[in-house]
Amino acid sequence: MTKKEPKEIFYKSLIACIAIVGFGIYLSIRGSKEKTEFENVTGKIDYFDKTFQEINYRNKGNHRFIHIADFPLIFDIFVGKETGDFSPKFEQLDKLKIGDEITVYHADKTPLQRNRDLRFNKTVQFIDKDGEAYFIRGNKDKFGGYILGGIGILFGITLLILKQAGKIK
Repeated sequence: MTKKEPKEIFYKSLIACIAIVGFGIYLSIRGSKEKTEFENVTGKIDYFDKTFQEINYRNKGNHRFIHIADFPLIFDIFVGKETGDFSPKFEQLDKLKIGDEITVYHADKTPLQRNRDLRFNKTVQFIDKDGEAYFIRGNKDKFGGYILGGIGILFGITLLILKQAGKIK
């Protein structure tokens, strides 16, 4: 029986682990920011619905699509109505109507969103109307960042153990 040659994947895998940890740090920092630290746009709602064109997310009704006049993107907001969803901390978006003037606080697009549908911004963190909160993001970014960082670190440790054991190069 011949011994298998160790695979040369250590450095590529280590770079992937570093990228996972880096994205986890980015998400956890973004999830910890205050409202004033985000970009914001104020304007009148000219589109508000649970669907947008061909997109309806399997008729679940757990998204809201809002467009502000003269803003180039549609805001796609996950409101998570089902058990186990990463729901927002506070949400009363259905009280809004077309013509209301709101302020939307959002992050710039994340690296993972750059290759997706360019019509949408899915990074809404807060929505206010007349100084009153109508949407406050949940903790999914912060906790997701912690989880990704932990997974990246565990993969890195596993890689080091496999390299020391001679299983990979």
